[in-house]
Amino acid sequence: MSAAEHVTDSLNKIAELDLDLTQTVYQKYFTRCPAASELMHYSDPHMRGRMLEQTFGLIMDPSLQGEDQYFRWEVGNHLMGYGVSKDMYADYLESIRDCVKGALREAWQPQHESGWQLRIQSLLDELALLN
Repeated sequence: MSAAEHVTDSLNKIAELDLDLTQTVYQKYFTRCPAASELMHYSDPHMRGRMLEQTFGLIMDPSLQGEDQYFRWEVGNHLMGYGVSKDMYADYLESIRDCVKGALREAWQPQHESGWQLRIQSLLDELALLN
């Protein structure tokens, strides 16, 4: 299985548990990155949930392209329009991984860990190529 497939497997397990990780993810993210909390003070739970859902889709996309290279567009939009820094993405992605891992407990497998690490690194590598 590929890294994306291991990540998808972990997210499918979350779906089977019918867990909504939105609040937990953003609490962890804002603890890791207080500047993100300041930037996102306007966002409501619905908006955060939608953002997390889009991120799940991106993480599961092995080509990192998504719909019309969504990742590149979204990052460019955030960097230019909202004052987001590239460093914030690592904190966000790692917060998601940590919350999935915490929710799965004993169902979290070594292949999930390696899959998430590879996917996060792939996204961060792609991010480094953007202006």
